[in-house]
Amino acid sequence: MTEEHDSPGGEVHLRADGPETWPEMPQIPGLRMKELWAREGGLSIALLSFEAGAGIPRRHRHASNQFMYCVSGRYNYVSSGLELTPGDFYWNPLGNEHGPTEAVEPSILFEIYDGPHYFEDKPYG
Repeated sequence: MTEEHDSPGGEVHLRADGPETWPEMPQIPGLRMKELWAREGGLSIALLSFEAGAGIPRRHRHASNQFMYCVSGRYNYVSSGLELTPGDFYWNPLGNEHGPTEAVEPSILFEIYDGPHYFEDKPYG
């Protein structure tokens, strides 16, 4: 269960327990996402959990800047050979084509978008 606690100063504190707080992403097998914060217009902060072998299946681009920090595991950008390992920071500028990707081992990434995620309605379909 996820609990949200608002403070008098406007801060938000999320407390998460249980697997339902990391729902599976059916369009990408092996990916679970825990949304930490989101606003209209696509701004978001989330934790992504990839099983080994899971990843984004094709090249794509985003309609905003994408920022990622590797918390654990090894996450590979197949076409460029870039591999994120714990402590690595990755900035993918708006409109830059990248992917496909694959988790070499179970991986957790902290991800931030500063606007809409995709130009297309269905980026993987």
